[in-house]
Amino acid sequence: MIDTVVLSIPRSKYTILDHNRFEPSTKGLFYPPYYSLGSRSNFSCKQNPTKKDYLSGIYKPRLTITKRIRKGGYVYPLRIEFSIPKLIFSNNFDEIQESDFNLVIDTLKERLKEMAILIKKDDLVNTKVSAIHYSKNIALVNYTSCSMILGELAKINLTKRLDLDKTSFRNGGQAIHCHANSFDIAIYDKIKDLEQAKVSEKRSTEKNNQIQLNLFDKNPTVKPFEVIRIEIRLNNRTKIKSLLKSLKMTTEPTFINLYSDMLSKNIILYFWKEIEESSQILSIDTDKPSELFRTIIKNNTGIRNTKTLKILATIFLVQEIGFRNTRNLFDTNYKSNKFWYNLIKELKETRLPMNGKYNPIEEVSRSIKEFKPLKLKYYQIKNKINEYV
Repeated sequence: MIDTVVLSIPRSKYTILDHNRFEPSTKGLFYPPYYSLGSRSNFSCKQNPTKKDYLSGIYKPRLTITKRIRKGGYVYPLRIEFSIPKLIFSNNFDEIQESDFNLVIDTLKERLKEMAILIKKDDLVNTKVSAIHYSKNIALVNYTSCSMILGELAKINLTKRLDLDKTSFRNGGQAIHCHANSFDIAIYDKIKDLEQAKVSEKRSTEKNNQIQLNLFDKNPTVKPFEVIRIEIRLNNRTKIKSLLKSLKMTTEPTFINLYSDMLSKNIILYFWKEIEESSQILSIDTDKPSELFRTIIKNNTGIRNTKTLKILATIFLVQEIGFRNTRNLFDTNYKSNKFWYNLIKELKETRLPMNGKYNPIEEVSRSIKEFKPLKLKYYQIKNKINEYV
């Protein structure tokens, strides 16, 4: 559902109990001698979770109070960044639900108090959201693997399809990260990523893993068990509003309004639909080329043999090496991109037989549409044994 969220609290809605809990102390924001705002006209004081907090299993948000010049004077917004499932479950393999909202607010309010910040419950509920990460953890227990899914996704031209700036592959293909100015999409092997974090957090896609590094040490999971994770990271309020508009929703982007099972599902499906449609060519059965050739002719009245052969060859190349590498093959012979764009246009206009063979991407599609929250207790060996005791 939702993982990370960034809340923005105006000065009138929070009270600082101890200025010295921040680094540097927030006293210099409000009392002389004041901190110099510098060339950027702002100054920030931070309070982050300590190593002691993580070792004791206590998850706390990351806090930043910034002094900025605005028309009419100064503003002092409090930025609260935290992972909701880590706050509640001390890990983000387990997924929260809409029914957990009151627990989330009560727990957050208590953690903030421990960090010397007082905020009323209603002000947390109705505060504005500056950024939000919608996510879905999908358990794979039928021998479909994360590497199979990621391998197929690597063949799709996600950058062009989703209006992204770039797509990168990390840790030997265990993670796909698609980046744009206002949002990101990350799809990765969650368990392998946790293993990478044990070596170095710089090598992992997920950050702030300290609290869950030993998650599976005492309670290993049944086999087979892998988790592929999808994150849709909306990085600013403008992107959140535009996406809500695309979904034909007029709601204000407040915490309570964005904390929704249905909205979470719709946002992830909004992006996944493009991925799913792009992957359909990978589902075409190519075991019998002659039958596929005849089917293309049958489905497309008046299509010429030369075009059919071109479409057939493209299907084989894309299934083997993906769109990007197929394009690279053509680029060695053509200086212009015209041939490639015409080919893609012809491919889209051609009625192709779909769903002819198993595509591991369909496992993800099915789970997103079901949208059932993942709960680790159903997959851990200790709990499995207890069911029969």
